[in-house]
Amino acid sequence: MTETSMESALWSAEAIKVEAEPLPGVKDEGSPTDERASSAPVVAGESVPADEIVERPEERSPVAKRIIPLQPPRSVALYIDGDNQSPAIARDLLASVRQDLGLEVSRVVLAGNDHGHTVPRWQAALAKEALSEDRIVALCVPKKPEAADLALILELGAAMERHRQGPDLVVIVSRDEWLIGAAEAVRARGCRVWVAYAENDAVPAQTPLPTLLLPAINRAQAQVRAATAGVKTPTERTLPTVSTSTVPSTPAAPTAKPTAAAPAVQPTPSHTKLLAQVRAQCQVQPGGGYLATEVGQVLYTLGLTDKAARTRFLKAIDGLQEAGAGGAKRLIF
Repeated sequence: MTETSMESALWSAEAIKVEAEPLPGVKDEGSPTDERASSAPVVAGESVPADEIVERPEERSPVAKRIIPLQPPRSVALYIDGDNQSPAIARDLLASVRQDLGLEVSRVVLAGNDHGHTVPRWQAALAKEALSEDRIVALCVPKKPEAADLALILELGAAMERHRQGPDLVVIVSRDEWLIGAAEAVRARGCRVWVAYAENDAVPAQTPLPTLLLPAINRAQAQVRAATAGVKTPTERTLPTVSTSTVPSTPAAPTAKPTAAAPAVQPTPSHTKLLAQVRAQCQVQPGGGYLATEVGQVLYTLGLTDKAARTRFLKAIDGLQEAGAGGAKRLIF
């Protein structure tokens, strides 16, 4: 290497200046500053001061802003899970909204399966409380797991902005975990949301949302417990006994049996009241009587969640008759 080339190789970076020639016909306006690049080089293993770090826009995490309505609710929107709550609570539900909260129901979304006639029974119960049909959106869904819950969740999401702007108090009439979880998400986005359901022996719903336990359900639950306690399984000691001296010795002599008119178990007053609720909520079938599956579902919603308790209740009905078989089986009473 010559002495001249060695000297040029030792020149400093400041001594070398390269000026780019502009392209013909193009005006040099300067290049925009790239905020993502640092003006100083970064050496491996060397830290960069925090004030010199520029965050990429795509790397910035979005800030979740919680919008809280400032005005008090002007009306109530009910989302009713007909497969989870009985229409027997409609009276106390509307009374709590109108009397305790001082509000009126502006919209009702009702969902239930097409097997147990839950939607028509709820519609009839709401009509008795002077709630016009034009405020009710009835959704009849197939009898599949969580079908009613999913239908209500979709409706709730579609109307969320409307409820927030209302502002409305959204009341979820159910204790289903899926539906309550969706209600909590809607509350986090600025809607006022409550939960309402009938009190029973089950574990209360685990939710931070305000929960309304309807007082009338407490009275109905007390009636159910009294009816269940008053209905006993027949035993041999309840059967009438006949002295051997009064029985003829002929083989054709009839054995002592309870008369057909006497029920196996004497009904109690609370049993009679519960039976009246069953008649009111079940639909009379052609030929008389009620579908056995519908009777069982109504008894379940009224608190008789144990099959043995429902069986004891039915055995205490005076003059109970059965007709048909399978899904068409009817109970006539």
